[in-house]
Amino acid sequence: MTTTLPEATPRRRATPAPPPLNLSPLMGHVGFLLRLAQQQVFDEFHRGFGQAGITPARYSVLALLHANPDVPQARLAEALRIKPPNMVALLAEMEAQGLLDRRVDAANRRANLLRLTAAGRALYEKLTPEILAMEQQVAHRLTPTQYATLIKLLAKLSPP
Repeated sequence: MTTTLPEATPRRRATPAPPPLNLSPLMGHVGFLLRLAQQQVFDEFHRGFGQAGITPARYSVLALLHANPDVPQARLAEALRIKPPNMVALLAEMEAQGLLDRRVDAANRRANLLRLTAAGRALYEKLTPEILAMEQQVAHRLTPTQYATLIKLLAKLSPP
């Protein structure tokens, strides 16, 4: 009895990686460089907190509600530059997780006021030192003076 071996699959030659793109036409554009920097920081954020379901937007909501209890939902969306439909979905998820409460504003029955629950406050207080440590890792890529200058310049480009 003869057994036939399967035909060998021809080996593919490894294709060399293409050379990097020439980004020089965009390297002088503030928006492009901000986007690259933001993506780098967000990638690090997701590596550190993504498994726990924490996104930059979720943490931002926790932080602003911690500092601004009973803020109207529309003001929070405006401050974070989150489109109202996206904010509604985000807040609904966080409310379902027991992190925040929404209640109708007695002065304006069409508006919702937002407040962290005890669980939301506890999560914020747990996350904040870890997020500040991550922020320090980002800051260590720059000198203290460069980092302070970067923060000042970004604040000028991002009025409240």
